[in-house]
Amino acid sequence: MDTRTQELKENLDTVSRRIDGAVAAAGRADRPELIVVTKYFPAADAVRLAQLGAVELGENKDQEAGPKAAEVAAQLGEGAPRWHFIGQLQSNKAKSVVRYAHAVHSVDRAKLVGALSRGALSALESGERAAHLECLIQADLRDPVPDDGRGGASPDAVPGLADAIAEADGLTLGGLMAVAPLDEDPRPAFERLAALAERLRADHPAAVAVSAGMSRDLEAAVACGATHLRVGRDVLGERPAPR
Repeated sequence: MDTRTQELKENLDTVSRRIDGAVAAAGRADRPELIVVTKYFPAADAVRLAQLGAVELGENKDQEAGPKAAEVAAQLGEGAPRWHFIGQLQSNKAKSVVRYAHAVHSVDRAKLVGALSRGALSALESGERAAHLECLIQADLRDPVPDDGRGGASPDAVPGLADAIAEADGLTLGGLMAVAPLDEDPRPAFERLAALAERLRADHPAAVAVSAGMSRDLEAAVACGATHLRVGRDVLGERPAPR
């Protein structure tokens, strides 16, 4: 095992222990899925992670994610990880993202739903996809939600977006994603997300995914019912400068 692989293994073990501790503290019987965010790190690290058993990886930018996913797939074949797109997504990038992403966690407007549906259908017809694209609605947890153009739909917009995804060809409604606001305790924000997720499940019972929690706040997310955790820094280290 080379030095970098050993480092990643130790970091994965540490994060795994944190998750186990948070699950026990919350009295949960289920364990959230860990998505390791490989933004700005090379494909070689993604390969190492997959070989260590971290088979759910996340990316923020299509221009980095697409080539990286292709390189990893070329090396690992059937052992390649599943990719989760978690960053803000422009509609004109949807056709590219659907070629490699298992799920998109950042759906926040109706125009993007349409673009993803068209892209997913095209990829299904061409054989580039074998299954529908799972879509999570990114909810803005700030209270009140300012009109500043940042990613994320207001809680009031979630029901309409959920209906649009559920009705769109080539897409499956997975649930919700959110980032805790930096300027407040994450626990109340994740409690608002849990309440929003409960209301969503009342109309769409299969939409059970709650993607929340990162390196700094995964314990709060687990306590509030997160099903997926997105951790980058505490596994891979401090991110290098963007290339």
